[in-house]
Amino acid sequence: MDIGTSHHALRLETAVDLVNALTGDNRGGTPAYLREDEVGRLAGLAVDLRAVIEALSSGDHDGAAGVLNRLLADSDARPRLHRDGDEPWHLTFHAADADFVRRWTAGLAVAFAAVLGDDSAQRLGCCAAPRCDRVFLDASQGRTKRFCGVACQNRVKAAAYRKRGKIVNVR
Repeated sequence: MDIGTSHHALRLETAVDLVNALTGDNRGGTPAYLREDEVGRLAGLAVDLRAVIEALSSGDHDGAAGVLNRLLADSDARPRLHRDGDEPWHLTFHAADADFVRRWTAGLAVAFAAVLGDDSAQRLGCCAAPRCDRVFLDASQGRTKRFCGVACQNRVKAAAYRKRGKIVNVR
């Protein structure tokens, strides 16, 4: 499965955004349409998704599978065909009457489960910068991403340059 073209890629990116929304300066904010009780449940989901990403990035697929199996069971995730009005039928993994958090828990758990057994799982990682606890989805062709963003990458590279000392040009 190529995660770059997979229909699961959007959900995985959403999972990364959800985890990062509750990390650091909370730049993600809280969607206005969430009920107060849903915010706490989403925070719990973010903690679980972080555990999955940390397990995958360290090669602990069994640990990731354990968390994902719990999320799949808790959300009652199973394939269902659904249609709203005149829209075409489409595949969902939640009951039609499921609330926002249960719908997203099911969809995100299925997306992670779909990539768990292939090399796409290696595209999920934790930022390598010291003092950064953000996660990322590596969509690059070379699969070489190590940092959550350019700011962390630049900070690490600048620190390494300073540590090496000034480079002297010898002619």
